[in-house]
Amino acid sequence: MSCHSHCSHEHHDSPPVPTNASQTLIGYIDVAKVRGLNVANPPEDVVKLFTKDRTTIGPIVRSDCDSQIIIHIPFINSSVKLYLILLRTSQDILHCPKTIKLYKNDTEIDFDNVDHKKPTHILDHPLIGLDFDMVSDDTVEDEDDGVVEHYLPRQKFTGLTSLTIFIADNWAEDDDEEVELSRIELRGSATELRKEAVVALYELAANPADHNIEFLKETGTQGL
Repeated sequence: MSCHSHCSHEHHDSPPVPTNASQTLIGYIDVAKVRGLNVANPPEDVVKLFTKDRTTIGPIVRSDCDSQIIIHIPFINSSVKLYLILLRTSQDILHCPKTIKLYKNDTEIDFDNVDHKKPTHILDHPLIGLDFDMVSDDTVEDEDDGVVEHYLPRQKFTGLTSLTIFIADNWAEDDDEEVELSRIELRGSATELRKEAVVALYELAANPADHNIEFLKETGTQGL
């Protein structure tokens, strides 16, 4: 059975709108560019967090030097509305993530600057999951076994071109213990961006001042 989590650093006055499997965003994730930082596994294992069958357990993705992981998730030429994040993690207090920070449209996050970045939203992940050491084979009968559903404030997660997930700690609050993940699924909706819109957004993000200079050149206007 899955756990429906509304835990966050905000209070919700109304229940979240349910989602379904048809709203998966896997077709919009640029899986070739998904990156994990401080991950003990090879890069292809991080990709499998998103792409493997829902009943498949392995490979288990583990943090490397401590209990923190950063995962960058870019979307393919799309503007995404994110409704829900599903996570299957370890249920062991030593290896279960606790504080998870989400960042919208910031591809430059790493361990040198993440503490100085304001998260778009913070999740309190419950001590729920699977005992990976006790799973007799590499699958579960029910695809929802050990899965936690984190419903998100939809007004915050519109217009996404990328999402960054930062697992900040584990339930034991022990930096020497690694966190363990088996599955990540994103649900929402997406609108394909036209090529012209993508170029325009990229140029504006690069340096808005450049556009002011070009405007002055085209109109012949100069500062007095």
